[in-house]
Amino acid sequence: MSETAGRGEVREVPADALAAWLDAFVRDPGFLERYPCYAAILARLAPVADPSVKRMAVSLFDGRFFLHVNVESFMNEPVFLRGVLLHEVHHVALGHLCHPKFAGADEPELMDLALEMSANEYIEEPLPDPIRWQPYAPIGLRGGQSTLERYELLVSAAREGKLPQRGGEAVDDHRVLRRPSREPGAVEQTRQLLLRAAEEADALANDGDPADVPGLLLAGKTPGRLIEELTDALGPPAHPLDWKTALRMFVARERAPVHTYARPNRRFPGRVGEVPGRTYAPRAITKPSVLVAIDTSMSMRREELSEIARQLQVMSESARITVVECDVEIGRVYAFDGRLDEVGGRGGTDLRPVFAPEFLAARKVSGVIYFTDGAGPTPPAPPPLPVLWILTKPLDFTCPWGDRAWLARKPRRG
Repeated sequence: MSETAGRGEVREVPADALAAWLDAFVRDPGFLERYPCYAAILARLAPVADPSVKRMAVSLFDGRFFLHVNVESFMNEPVFLRGVLLHEVHHVALGHLCHPKFAGADEPELMDLALEMSANEYIEEPLPDPIRWQPYAPIGLRGGQSTLERYELLVSAAREGKLPQRGGEAVDDHRVLRRPSREPGAVEQTRQLLLRAAEEADALANDGDPADVPGLLLAGKTPGRLIEELTDALGPPAHPLDWKTALRMFVARERAPVHTYARPNRRFPGRVGEVPGRTYAPRAITKPSVLVAIDTSMSMRREELSEIARQLQVMSESARITVVECDVEIGRVYAFDGRLDEVGGRGGTDLRPVFAPEFLAARKVSGVIYFTDGAGPTPPAPPPLPVLWILTKPLDFTCPWGDRAWLARKPRRG
């Protein structure tokens, strides 16, 4: 078989033999037990012999992920094989191969540095003189930073003439990673790859939390967290809403005036203790408790759910948020802790369960914010607290009560 995979000429080799070699390696009990998520991804890469790369490289071509292997190199230095394989998985899992944000950097050499640091982080296996972030700590680099954070710090230091002397060498070939564009659908293909790894991690976790088992992590993170970052769920909102203004209705409700004999009545200032005056509750509620309902029906696209996660990040600065997932019935209910995991449900749409009196009474919230496309039945009468509908589609929304706002998505450039 001869593969180019967008990388140039590749040597004729028995494809079955190379695939069998990789399969045997990742299925080795010692590797599989320690790196199950890595094995799940490596098992889905198509290996090709490529003497044009120094050791290895990864590429994505025509919907397939390829692992380019310089066979002779690893025959000469087998001690690095396991570490370099982990390095290549990190490039794939961190989106270096697929996401446009890593392509066409103004300073490609500094982007290469950032890519290498992130791909080498969390690898304990031997690597050939790897580039690490630690020598760059004086300019602000730290463990756990994103690749783009590191790139920006490197660029800033270079412009100020403070960039430390480069040490180490690139573990692999970055010619593909330097391309100014990415294949259409590349992010989704990578997400699907991570989903498979996440499914296997969940199965191996035995109903526990994969984050509690180091062997179920990829580049120090759960596959689910990597999917979230890949789809920009933690990035800035595509269309910012003025949450401080939107939440005033809830704040105003919490600060409704109360009667007290300790304050003079404006109309009868001399009758203190006889005629109560009015005052606002002494606790100025700057962060009202808000119930955020998310329509998790099939009619909500994944892009819309990612945008909701970004909006919650902003809204959490002004409110304490309890999230409730609902399609035709209520699913999970949990406190928002800064992130929005993959939601459950995905059935039909019924907007009524969230407003059941017993459910709202148990939550003790100041108001309800409901993210939905509006395609579902609503209660005939409003609940006894403010409601803000955030509509994601320009559909006819027939609910006669509650305030409304549109979560319009602006098209991305490029």
